Amino acid sequence: MRHKYLVGICLLSCFLLSTSFILNIQASEFKKEIKVKKVSSINSIFSKILGLKSINLNTSLIDELTWAVLRYDNDCNSGNYGLANMPKPDAGSVLIPSNMMTIEACRTALSIYQLDKMETLLALEAYALEHIAVPFYANHEILTMMVASMTSLPLYAMRKNAADEMSIWGESPLNNGDIVGDCYSQAVFNTAVLRLCGFSADEVYTVLIPMHAVCVVQVNETWYVFDSVAAEDSGHAIYEILPVPGFMQSIHAIENDKYFINFGRGHPNGMPYLEHPFSNMDAVQLTQLIDQMIPMFNNATLGEDEWNISHFIKTSTPCPEILTKPIPLNVFNASGSTVEDKSLSLVGQIESFVFNQSDENNLNQYDRAVYSHGLLSVDLPQVYANAAKYGFFTSWFARILDCKDSSDDVHKILKMINFLIENDKHSMDNQVYFSDFTYRMGKGSSVDKAVLSYGTLRNMKKDSTFWQPENLFVLITAEYQGYLAVNLDETWNYLSFDNESLISDTVPDSIMMVFNEIDYFDSWDY
Repeated sequence: MRHKYLVGICLLSCFLLSTSFILNIQASEFKKEIKVKKVSSINSIFSKILGLKSINLNTSLIDELTWAVLRYDNDCNSGNYGLANMPKPDAGSVLIPSNMMTIEACRTALSIYQLDKMETLLALEAYALEHIAVPFYANHEILTMMVASMTSLPLYAMRKNAADEMSIWGESPLNNGDIVGDCYSQAVFNTAVLRLCGFSADEVYTVLIPMHAVCVVQVNETWYVFDSVAAEDSGHAIYEILPVPGFMQSIHAIENDKYFINFGRGHPNGMPYLEHPFSNMDAVQLTQLIDQMIPMFNNATLGEDEWNISHFIKTSTPCPEILTKPIPLNVFNASGSTVEDKSLSLVGQIESFVFNQSDENNLNQYDRAVYSHGLLSVDLPQVYANAAKYGFFTSWFARILDCKDSSDDVHKILKMINFLIENDKHSMDNQVYFSDFTYRMGKGSSVDKAVLSYGTLRNMKKDSTFWQPENLFVLITAEYQGYLAVNLDETWNYLSFDNESLISDTVPDSIMMVFNEIDYFDSWDY
């Protein structure tokens, strides 16, 4: 295996050197190849869009939903726009219902399901051994230190990936699995799959312990730890007692699509919200559950405060961000003649259920899940533009591309994004990926590229300040083609992200969505 790691180091080094060389080419060189059509001038956007249907809500709501797109597991500083928060209550509580809406999780559940629950769990273990893996750098100390210590790139490991993103990660030749993610991403994936296989919300949970996350599942009155990360070394994912060292013998949180029990994470600066003791589980049920779980982690304590369970129950309150209502759908509800047809059927039903639980006046895990999943059929697509503004890789990309002349900014970004990002649509038509993910994978749809371009320009200087939202709009057509409208000196430019780099004065046909981080319109009347 040693040669694989050395190859990985060489490829990573070559990528950084070649990218640095390419990005330092002057914008004027790119402009020679870009087809530019003269753009008609208008006074300002606001004099032309009056009367259109617009949604412009307070930024705090948009920000709250933005954190569900970012899915960081700590509060951390963005490149240029201050603090990027973790989603409330945490990434896992958002990702479990989000994963249950993915083709990947539904397909896996339908493929491994057995009538007997123990047989289903064994089938998931076999699937994990063959298909699930941690990222290539996580298996090697040198690469892990390189990723963690790079000053030219932000630390990306804090973001937790959804099932569809893990599948795309698996396409990288550097990775050894088909479903690739860190321990937390794997744990919530496994929880979602087992929920889809018919395990109830009282039978399967994601459990967070120091520096690790696993799945805990009950079969025939017996509880097991399911750890697909450990399986890569041991060949086994199912344990009655998980062999963890002393410093990991603490249960920090227990969660799924219905329950959120938080004992405290011990990180008041990075996770201030999670200093609160939360539980929305019945006291008797929680006591019985903890009695079963503590021995499974070598007589673990409860949180950094080492709670006594009786004291915790008296002190804790239900988390206001959690609706105590599980997703009632699983493989039994799927219809169709093939696994793919059944997967699509199940995805549609779960999406419908999740949307019906939405309450923007009292945000819950389901509100956040639809944005985490990147669905465009939401009330506030501004969230996706706002998330792009906060992206670590997006802001780093912008710093390298930034030019003194704002016109050069536009030409350079169009050429570089079309050069670096392959036109390869992995998402559903009505779905968009977070800009950092698009950039890191080097592939995406025209909508993905338009949102990435928006976030990049928002992190580039125009004169003495950053490009402002009123000069940038993502446009999406009825055929789900994405464009970026850019206002340069009272002149609108339309950037195309198909196979050729094109700036046009012609408004794309059949515009159905227009948004930036503040406004959303259902048409474009310039």
